[in-house]
Amino acid sequence: MQGTPEKIYAVEHIPGKGRGVVALTDITKGTRVMSEKPIITISQNITSIQQLRTCILDQVSSLSKYDRQEFFSMANVYGGINPLETWYGILRTNALPMGPNLDTGGIFLQACRINHACDGNAVHCWNENLNQLTIHAIRDIRKGEEITISYLATLRNRQARQDELLHNFGFLCACQLCCLPLGESKCNDAALDRIHAIDDIIEKRGIKGLVKPAQKMLSYVDEQVRIWKKTTIAEGGLTRAYPDAFQIAVANGDLARARVFAERCLRLYETSLGNDSPDVAEYGAFVVNPATHKYYGMSTKWATTVDEIPYSLDTQSFEDWLWRR
Repeated sequence: MQGTPEKIYAVEHIPGKGRGVVALTDITKGTRVMSEKPIITISQNITSIQQLRTCILDQVSSLSKYDRQEFFSMANVYGGINPLETWYGILRTNALPMGPNLDTGGIFLQACRINHACDGNAVHCWNENLNQLTIHAIRDIRKGEEITISYLATLRNRQARQDELLHNFGFLCACQLCCLPLGESKCNDAALDRIHAIDDIIEKRGIKGLVKPAQKMLSYVDEQVRIWKKTTIAEGGLTRAYPDAFQIAVANGDLARARVFAERCLRLYETSLGNDSPDVAEYGAFVVNPATHKYYGMSTKWATTVDEIPYSLDTQSFEDWLWRR
């Protein structure tokens, strides 16, 4: 779902947090809350102090008076003994990633005002087609509710999250996920630890793991999906799990299951990224013809055609078929 023409949020003072973003109306899941270009960008590929100095000074000097005031008013947990260090501290504290490799970050006057929650009700993503950062609601958001995103690249257990947030951003999180009762918190931490352990296994196996051992790898992703679906934060996790399942299926020649996984990826990306996202176009093409993926044909031991999807099965039987249980 694309955004609405009227402004549906406002930057306001949030008690205990400073400035934040609040919904001015009820916002439905999948709505684009904002789309914004950066006023300052910085790359991690900068290799010298002189390059850094030039990059920051040139961009800050070119800002309008209003933009400069807004930039200077942003939080800085790193301090600085001179203007350049102070400005760099603001960049490090507030910049949002501009691409999947996290090697470039940008300052956005509106998006950088969105506060963190580990169970955020919105997500941010760099849209290469628009050359803008987008914010999408991944849950229904009520009028007057604060709009939040996660600053964390991955969702770990509570202690790991708190340590990372304190080190990188200078605060301890008090979101609903971090304030669960002790028993629920321990169960949630165990689930997230298991998901993270599986992520490590999949990453270490690499491309070869897509076909050897394929069944074991698919069962790992199946386990992740089952765990995510039991949480209140499933949306972000499933956007990582289903692409893994798709790649395992297509690498083993299983076009039937690959199409189903591609359809699930597509629906998630339409919600969290918008219909004009490159990822939506990519997975839309895979739904039409999964065999166009670069991993297709690595193995043919699970070979099926897209016409072999058993739509007549009941829900549970279909899931058992899909995951080859």
